[in-house]
Amino acid sequence: MSQANLWAALQQSALVGVERLAVPAIFSQGMDSNAPASQQALQAALLQPADSKAVQVLRATAVAAVLERAGWQPGAAQPQRAAATIAASVPPPAEESRPAPQGEPLLGLLGEVLQGNAPELLALALASLDEAGQRLPYPLLVAALHQGRQSVELRQWLTPVLGERGRWLAAQNPQWAYAHGVQETADAEQIWQEGSLEQRVALLAQQRANDPAGARARLEASLKELSARERAPMVQSMARGLSADDEALLEKLLGDRSKDVRESAASLLSCLPQSPHSQRMGAWLQAMLSRDAKGEWQIDPPEEGNKDWERDGITLQPPAYIKGQRAWWLQQLVALTPLDFWQQQLGKTPEQLWEWSRRSDWKTALRQGWLAALRAQRDVRWLPLLQSMESDSRSSDLLPLLMGELSAAERETQWLAQLQAKRGKSTFIDAIQRIDEAMGPTDLLSPAISSWLLEALLGTLQARQPAGNWHSWQADQAILACARRLQTSDLQRFAQLWRAPRAAAPAEAEPAEDADALLVPEGATEAEAAKLKQEQQARLERSRLRPWDDAQVLAQLNRIVDLRLALHAARPA
Repeated sequence: MSQANLWAALQQSALVGVERLAVPAIFSQGMDSNAPASQQALQAALLQPADSKAVQVLRATAVAAVLERAGWQPGAAQPQRAAATIAASVPPPAEESRPAPQGEPLLGLLGEVLQGNAPELLALALASLDEAGQRLPYPLLVAALHQGRQSVELRQWLTPVLGERGRWLAAQNPQWAYAHGVQETADAEQIWQEGSLEQRVALLAQQRANDPAGARARLEASLKELSARERAPMVQSMARGLSADDEALLEKLLGDRSKDVRESAASLLSCLPQSPHSQRMGAWLQAMLSRDAKGEWQIDPPEEGNKDWERDGITLQPPAYIKGQRAWWLQQLVALTPLDFWQQQLGKTPEQLWEWSRRSDWKTALRQGWLAALRAQRDVRWLPLLQSMESDSRSSDLLPLLMGELSAAERETQWLAQLQAKRGKSTFIDAIQRIDEAMGPTDLLSPAISSWLLEALLGTLQARQPAGNWHSWQADQAILACARRLQTSDLQRFAQLWRAPRAAAPAEAEPAEDADALLVPEGATEAEAAKLKQEQQARLERSRLRPWDDAQVLAQLNRIVDLRLALHAARPA
């Protein structure tokens, strides 16, 4: 039995139970000194005494999991060779071009985050290392590569800080192939020819910013050699610097054999209102629009699908979770039509369109289509509508994309106005959360807004009776967001909210305040008065609680602040 089959059999026994499926006999026949080292490790784990066979099997699978994370390939049984011979066949890693931050406290904090204790902080920590021109320390590479395997989104911040040892280690395990690539110091042509997919996509996106035509020519010349898995993200990188010059290539890609590539090309063409694709989408939608007897616009999708739609990115067969073919067709047509079409055809603002759809039988399809179109087209005229959808989770993913289209000054003006309008009110917590949702994973507040928000928080939370419920899940999230978003220079003062001893209120003032707070209506019995006072006292005590009075929130706050300060202190001078 091959090593791969042995590993699969062990997994099956662990999953269904050793009573129902015994482990392969080879594992329980005693140590085999001629077996591969990995197999001997599994045998040793199984042969160690335990209370039950199940415990032994679970212990062996734990050993196998560690081996796997360290680069063991169970399906690649190597011939029996001396360790020195095997090591000699693996080329050494290149010399590092970046330093690693030093210090045990920082190493421990980064390790905690990489173990999943603060996933919302991971992208920011990695981006901070990259900004400082640093890389991850060697002891953290395995955990970091494992995180990148689980999260595709995280890779854009992870791969730049792996260093040469990290890229070398990724080459030893197929599960980490996403991070394997050429040296960081390689030139553009070498990266394009030999780099990892992430490196080549990053190169293409960078070139699109400075030389869109050159990047387009590079991609077009390589299309025949690229797999579908490679073509899709490379086509998506054309969103940067997109222009009418890209129409011909994108129209050609509408006939690509990969569904992901076709959909990416169609989405990009929807961002070019004058493209033939956008004109076709608009014409099909226009044919579905009419006015009723009162002159109101109405829309009515066709009863049958159009075969021509398929080449333009419309899937005729709806997925299982969509009810109704006509709604599915309409949603896709709206998603791939320039948003300008609705302004020009119906003469309605985004807010008026949203209200108009409320009276339509196709409300859900229209709204889902508009939101999908916004993801690609990022029309900031729809921003006020999204900001008004405070209770709609669909807006939270789109807000950062649209806010990213504004200049820094425009964003700051909006955020400061929101915070100033809510300061001193119970909705101040909500305003902080909404701003956090509108920011990207690694964004920080500007120094001016960070300073203003810090002063507002100090004034609010150091008051005896602050406005709003500061002992709630929403308050916890708002304070944790501040820990992530404030400027590093403001973090020391921010942390004094929970690290500095709380000032005691004057002794003579407290009884009077409590007496005013604990009111008993006239005519209440003694028992009723006692119960009412007890309830009021409990409410009063809850109102004095802050997010950091919860041990879990306190631990999160300290971890975020300590890690950010440690990363800042470890930056090269």
